[in-house]
Amino acid sequence: MGTMRMPPVVFLGPSAPASDIMSILPGAIIRPPARRGDLYACRILKHEFFLVLDGAFGNVLSISPREVVDVVQDGAVVVGASSMGALRAADCSPAGVHGAGIIFRLFKDRIISAEDEVAVLYREDRAYPSLTEPLINMRIALRRAIRNGLVEAAEAEEVISAAQLLHFTLRTWPRAYQKAGRHLSGELRDFLTAIDTKRTDAVQAANKVLKLLEVDRGPPRASRSPQLFGLLGDGRERAPDALSGADRQQIEAEFIEWLCCSGRGYPRLGNEIDWLIGELKVPNASVWNILDGSSELQADLMRFNVFCRAVAEARRCGLRPEMEDFRQAESQLANAHRAGSWNELLNCKGSGSSFSKRLSIHCTQLALTKCLRRTSLFGAALSTKPREVLLWHPR
Repeated sequence: MGTMRMPPVVFLGPSAPASDIMSILPGAIIRPPARRGDLYACRILKHEFFLVLDGAFGNVLSISPREVVDVVQDGAVVVGASSMGALRAADCSPAGVHGAGIIFRLFKDRIISAEDEVAVLYREDRAYPSLTEPLINMRIALRRAIRNGLVEAAEAEEVISAAQLLHFTLRTWPRAYQKAGRHLSGELRDFLTAIDTKRTDAVQAANKVLKLLEVDRGPPRASRSPQLFGLLGDGRERAPDALSGADRQQIEAEFIEWLCCSGRGYPRLGNEIDWLIGELKVPNASVWNILDGSSELQADLMRFNVFCRAVAEARRCGLRPEMEDFRQAESQLANAHRAGSWNELLNCKGSGSSFSKRLSIHCTQLALTKCLRRTSLFGAALSTKPREVLLWHPR
């Protein structure tokens, strides 16, 4: 890697064990999954090569495409694969970001697009292996099982459909098979769990970084825009207008109700809401104080904005949700509130209570957004879920 260069930085979590990467890049610096600002901070320290495999999301701000593009335009080399890295590499490949592996190609070709495909639950102190199975691994593993005659195509489709309905924190092979009403033999389970595409892609990406390092043996790359990274807060990473110009007071009541009904406010607002009797009693001032201290506030405001716009557009188009739309909405809300089913959620919040009624209204609105996504954005033909949508041929 050369004595004059800073070592490459690898953002790694549950996609692969650190030993896999270190065996290829022995001098690399292994960092936890990338968060917003991590690339900027490392570039300030004059690191030139970055391998992004995993990225944090949910309760923290994830690494953004703008940050990746800024660092590449400043002269650094960024390679992405496996998980969040594959997503950002697909997003930013026109700007010069390198991608590697099957998952990157699937995102780049828009065969898959949801972050849920690569999301997993893991322990921060022991990231690998993950505690749940990424949906993309399940798709590829079942495809190979079909080729080997271990699984029928119909069974594989049912298992994938069942896995999609599970929240990523609950997605495992036994749960997916149980939800699909299918039997998972020990032999088949061993075959499926042995196929780890995220890990394979991570190794391929590390080898790509090694080749780039071997080709680029010149002097260290100087920063093209030193003023850009002088202070993290003064870079091109601009905060979005989450409310599209609306005033906070205008959306206050509706936003807090959305937080509670969608499950996004749990457990942050748990002490502010009387969940036991199912009533929604929120002292607005104290709740905003809690939310203002959360790094997720802007992200939640953006989600709320998109949700409201989708509901309004669906109503404008005169759409009516189908039973499948309602089923997906009920399943999503049950998972968000940590309930086993929709009926269990309603009973938990108090059948007939004011909050249960609000929850039912929110479920109908959520079903509208799913109907809009199915019909307006991706075409009505997808409502039948043809086989190739669930089990495609990895290129």
